[in-house]
Amino acid sequence: MCGNRNIRVILLVACVVLVRCQKRPNNVCPNFRDYFNMANNSNCWYDFAAEMTVPEIIRNTGYPIITYKVRTQDDFHLTVFRIPGVNPTKPPIFMLHGVQSTSGMFVGLGKRSIAFQPADAGYDVWLGNYRGSEYSEGHESLNVTQKGFWDHSVDEIAKYDVPAMLQLVQYHSGAKRKTIYIGHSLASSVAMMFASERPAFAKSLVSLFIFVGPAYKMTHMRSPYRMFFPLFYPALEITGALNLVQIVSRGHSRRLTRPTCMASPVIMMGCVAMVNMFIGPLTEIAPETLPVYFNQLPGGTSLKTLTFLRESTKGNFRKYDYGPGKNRFLYGSKTPPDYDISKITVPIFLIYARSDWATTKQDALELYKQLPQAIRAGIYGVEKLNFNHNDFFFGRNADELVNKPLMEIIDKFLAKRRAGNRTTPNPQRGTVNNKL
Repeated sequence: MCGNRNIRVILLVACVVLVRCQKRPNNVCPNFRDYFNMANNSNCWYDFAAEMTVPEIIRNTGYPIITYKVRTQDDFHLTVFRIPGVNPTKPPIFMLHGVQSTSGMFVGLGKRSIAFQPADAGYDVWLGNYRGSEYSEGHESLNVTQKGFWDHSVDEIAKYDVPAMLQLVQYHSGAKRKTIYIGHSLASSVAMMFASERPAFAKSLVSLFIFVGPAYKMTHMRSPYRMFFPLFYPALEITGALNLVQIVSRGHSRRLTRPTCMASPVIMMGCVAMVNMFIGPLTEIAPETLPVYFNQLPGGTSLKTLTFLRESTKGNFRKYDYGPGKNRFLYGSKTPPDYDISKITVPIFLIYARSDWATTKQDALELYKQLPQAIRAGIYGVEKLNFNHNDFFFGRNADELVNKPLMEIIDKFLAKRRAGNRTTPNPQRGTVNNKL
């Protein structure tokens, strides 16, 4: 009996080893030509980030992960991933993604990813996912097939999601420690909305905002897609009436877009071109990164949230426009009230890219000028020509152009705070560099 048991154990171990040693099929290649015969091409290889979820990517990259669920005051369930830090003297760092994205944005380049740089430096790293994105599709009473689930705009993300996730971070960090908040694109918008509406509360949770590709008033957006933004409101009414809103909102549409875009190198280039018409045609995203890219995007969001794009390109930074009648009932005026960024008291550092067509350099500079003098922590620009809105996280040189300067920004900010100086460095000397 004992001998049979030992044989079964040996066979089981052998099966596990065999499965693990089995070569995975190639799924990425260094140039478009190699994709034509990817399966048997020695130039191609397997990248787990091109097909795995965020928790799987983090584990396979060699980091521990803890998954949290947090319930907002309006009953949405949000998922937050944590890469535990090893240095208790360092503050937690919270990262939040932009529109039609998820926290997968921060882990797509392996060890060179922006989430793993601070983790290697000992920081406690938290990756948030706001409502409607793939990892935050839970609710106490609604499900994603119901219109009510998708009846939210950026206002609700700012009012409920951002503080809920930041409170979660602070609770588990202990000692009422403040967080360093890194937000990309729309994540900068909702952070400013939250901090302008509840400045004291925001200051109790956050020590520094770092906005990457900040989205405020995007009047200089260069994307030709902006001509379609006025259609968001009619599209919202039509899909709502036909109960199709969940089909166009859910991140699971990637199950269709990913295999379609990866069907052939020609289609892949076409998909990239379509995306880049929004964020900038000149990009650093390498061919081997594209399968990873399409594994993370689109991440899902409500059509009501997308109406922010129309408002911001018109020069508005205000609450959702329900029309004169409902606006009077909700806001007491025919038009929605503006979010007043002059009320923000948390220091803000801006990072922009010269060739970003969505959140342009001009708009970033205008935002910086409009921030109260006391909270201007600095501004840094990636002046490289072929570097667009998503290259901050997927670009070939993102490590050198974004991650290392970002860590320098954080280190300098903390050093000044430890030295007992002002928490906001001089706006002229506080920048890491104006150009790269």
